[in-house]
Amino acid sequence: MIDRHIIEQIVEEVVKNLLGAKSAPNRKMKHNLLAVGDLKQINPALLEVLEANWNVLPYDSSENPQLHTVMKVIFLDASQDLFVKGALGICDTPESELLSACIVDYVPVTLIPKTNLYKILNGEKKTNGDYFSSLMEYKEKLLKFGVEINSLEAFAAPMPIISDQPDAKKLITQRDVQECKKNEILADKETIITPLARDTARELGKSIIVMDTKGAENTWKWER
Repeated sequence: MIDRHIIEQIVEEVVKNLLGAKSAPNRKMKHNLLAVGDLKQINPALLEVLEANWNVLPYDSSENPQLHTVMKVIFLDASQDLFVKGALGICDTPESELLSACIVDYVPVTLIPKTNLYKILNGEKKTNGDYFSSLMEYKEKLLKFGVEINSLEAFAAPMPIISDQPDAKKLITQRDVQECKKNEILADKETIITPLARDTARELGKSIIVMDTKGAENTWKWER
């Protein structure tokens, strides 16, 4: 009978030896972020933080965006019009069409609502109760579609990749899964994931997220 733990150790040693002959991975690599909106209106300090973590690509409505080349799309100063259209699936402007395309193609997308709308959505500004309820329903729909709603300050603050996750690894073993404190483990198409690692992730209720790299960065896909 094949001892899977021994195979796990052998695979780990072989990959370590192979990787040892190569240069260290570039942990400073930044992912592409397609930014919809006027970047010049962003606070310079915030823009600096954003550009430190992302390769920010300005959106040009006259060009067809190559969504398969970006890790995420962010809508700056998103209007209530775009907010409602996104929830209802209405596509009658370049921005609403792009938002719909992101949702349809599972491209991670974040809406940064205009200040007034953001305050209403977060209960910081009182408004008509029924109207507020309708807006919250639209918000819930967008969240169900996978759309993140955030402030620019909160979005810019975190790093796009969490450093204590084994995302930079070329090999994910059972031990990596066991020692990972997060419930989500990032990998890419070139990462070797051992069968024991997959089984352990399943047993522990953790997810291994594999990035589809068809020529470039693409949508994250979930495995259980």
